[in-house]
Amino acid sequence: MSAQEFAAQLKQTIQDIKDNGTAAIYCDNLISYLDDISKSPSQPLSDADLERYKADLQLHIEQSKSDHASQLEMFRAIILAGQNAIRSSFLLNGGASIALLAFIGHLARISPDKVITFVDALIPFTLGVLVITITSGCTYLSQWLYDEETEKSQKWGFRFNLVSIILGISSYFMFVWGIWCAYSSFKVFV
Repeated sequence: MSAQEFAAQLKQTIQDIKDNGTAAIYCDNLISYLDDISKSPSQPLSDADLERYKADLQLHIEQSKSDHASQLEMFRAIILAGQNAIRSSFLLNGGASIALLAFIGHLARISPDKVITFVDALIPFTLGVLVITITSGCTYLSQWLYDEETEKSQKWGFRFNLVSIILGISSYFMFVWGIWCAYSSFKVFV
């Protein structure tokens, strides 16, 4: 097979793949295909060999598409889980803050001198709301930076992602701290 015939054959194979809906061919698959062709004898390929190469190339492309689709769905699942974790923490700390404020408001009417006992219990819950709000912002920044193509943006996106994870986990610790403070306040109150 001459170089012109090979080039025409490769162009036709790539065009067929493009017509089937594939926007990109992974370099590893193309190199593997070219390695297979370069190892074959210099005699012209039979139609059966050519069809086998086309089938192998198409198999590699379909496997790559499947892997890409699987990775995309996993990424979507991770994003959804992260959003749910942020919502959960916001509801935990925000709900506890509102409940404690309602209790303190009622207590202020009945026994104003005992309100000071519960102030320390309110601080961790409100800090938890603040921390999870910052987490939400850091999550947005990390995704925005991940979308950029530069290596520097990718690194900063990773850093913001780590900050988001640490802040998210710390908001749960704030909730536990708030529960402990509220429990201690109730023990003193009784």
